[in-house]
Amino acid sequence: MSATRIDVLHSPFVFDLYNTCIAKEKNQKPIYIAIERIRKKARNSTQYITQLDFGANGNNGKTVKKTIGYFTQKHAKPKRIAQIIHRIIDKLKPNFSIEFGTSLGFTTLYIASALTDKAELISIEGAPELASIARNHLKEIPYSAKVKILEGNFDTILPDVLSKTEIVDFAFIDGNHTYEATLNYFNQLLNKATLQTVLIFDDIYWSDGMTNAWEEIKQHPRVNVTVDLFYIGIVFFRTEQAKQHFKLRVL
Repeated sequence: MSATRIDVLHSPFVFDLYNTCIAKEKNQKPIYIAIERIRKKARNSTQYITQLDFGANGNNGKTVKKTIGYFTQKHAKPKRIAQIIHRIIDKLKPNFSIEFGTSLGFTTLYIASALTDKAELISIEGAPELASIARNHLKEIPYSAKVKILEGNFDTILPDVLSKTEIVDFAFIDGNHTYEATLNYFNQLLNKATLQTVLIFDDIYWSDGMTNAWEEIKQHPRVNVTVDLFYIGIVFFRTEQAKQHFKLRVL
């Protein structure tokens, strides 16, 4: 399916989503500038850290030693995508959110800075050193009270997190990029999803497995609207319109 031109988009809901959340803003918010200043400092860091990897790259829990600058360059979410997520949060105003994969905390900052005062974000990170750096980054911007970073394997932590909440309003899944894990997390989140819940899956074209998982998620009976931005896939459960899937360009 080729990308849909915004001027021929026939869904008022997705048209509004594009204009308020996806389209590039003319002016950068002060919070964007502050977060990118932290990112720039991290990008220039030569400090070595050891990452314990539970993900899909075949390390099976082995350690990877690289500089903070390397992790920032290779693994941090591009600001364009992180800012889209920020605006979706600002529009959605979720009370309870989960982030799979804190990493260095840049997307965490973008999410936290859009939350309302009483909202809560649980962010899960498998690498203790990355989690520690993310906590320090959160301290540089006054949103740390809204965020709790948990360290460990998603498969171990997620069931416990979900057992303590009735509803998950928002989740950003950016972690174990395998077909099995992605569908497993989706199905667990589904048990806590409402018609207003929004899920965002990262790297939906990272591998055949991720793409297959994304296609299965799109076809799930409870999923009614999806928006494919190539870098991320956005899932809505709202029932106000017929089931539709959209592919839009991030300009």
